[in-house]
Amino acid sequence: ESHPDYANTLNNIGSAYSDKGEYVKALEYYHKCERIQATVLGESHPNYAYSLITIALTYRKLSDFHQAHIYFKKVSSNIQLGYYRESPDILNFMMNSKNLFDLV
Repeated sequence: ESHPDYANTLNNIGSAYSDKGEYVKALEYYHKCERIQATVLGESHPNYAYSLITIALTYRKLSDFHQAHIYFKKVSSNIQLGYYRESPDILNFMMNSKNLFDLV
C-alpha cells in the first residue's frame, strides 16, 4: 500500500468515480493517492503535482472553491520552490488556469 503503482490504481479508481459524477467518492481515492505519493515520491515529483491539481479541480466541480484554492496554492507554492521545472506541462497548466483559480 505504499507503492507508486498502488497510488496510480487509487487515482484510476478516483477517476472512474469522477467520470460518473461521484466527486465526493472520487476525492476519497484521490486523497489516498496523494498521501502515498507525498510519502513515496516526495512533493517535488510531478505525479504529486498532478494529484494536487486533480484534487483542486474535483473540489471546484463540487463548488468548494475554498478547498480548490488550497490545493491549487500547494502546487503554486511548490513551483515557487523550484519544483516541476522539468515538467513544462504542469507549468503550462498552472499558467493557463491562473484566471480560473483567481476566481476562487
